[in-house]
Amino acid sequence: MKLTAADWRFLRASLLVLSATLLLGSTLVFFTYQHFSQSRAALKQQQDALLEAHDRLHKSGDEKDTILRYRAAYLALQQHGLVGEEQRINWVDALRAASLQLKMFGVNYQIEAQQAYQSPAVTDTGPYRLRQSAMKINMGLLHEEDLPRFLKALAEQDAGFFIVRECDMQRQSLAMNESVGMQPHLGADCSLAWLTMSEGKVEERP
Repeated sequence: MKLTAADWRFLRASLLVLSATLLLGSTLVFFTYQHFSQSRAALKQQQDALLEAHDRLHKSGDEKDTILRYRAAYLALQQHGLVGEEQRINWVDALRAASLQLKMFGVNYQIEAQQAYQSPAVTDTGPYRLRQSAMKINMGLLHEEDLPRFLKALAEQDAGFFIVRECDMQRQSLAMNESVGMQPHLGADCSLAWLTMSEGKVEERP
């Protein structure tokens, strides 16, 4: 069958329509695939964010339980002077109060710079740093039992936590003078370490 010029004109228009339809279809398929890929990537991103949020929520729940479980103990340690800044004024007041309570001859003291506390018994304090402030005290005693009584009275002042490093007692030479009144028979030199805990790194302070 031989096609005439009129047939070619008709077929050409149909072919143009067919080509345009195929091109439009291919374009729609391409953009549909692109949109599907982007949607799948966005869905994956949202799923990852949801998992991360769920994990964070789970961890925050664990942290909340831990805080509630140990809150009372933490507040008690804070109230007793272990957690927080060093309380030097409270320590000095406690020394004087213990000496007055036992009617002693007074007490002299010297506090050194705060330093990090290191001990094999303390291995992990978490985000907190354990510090110590060394204190040297000197006092007069009537007899040997006054020293443990004083240390006990000092602890009962509840001014903080301290460790007795060492104590040394020496017998005093008494002047035979009745007008002087009661005098100490012994002298005691002790080294204490007041302990405090604070969060993070603490700078050395004089």
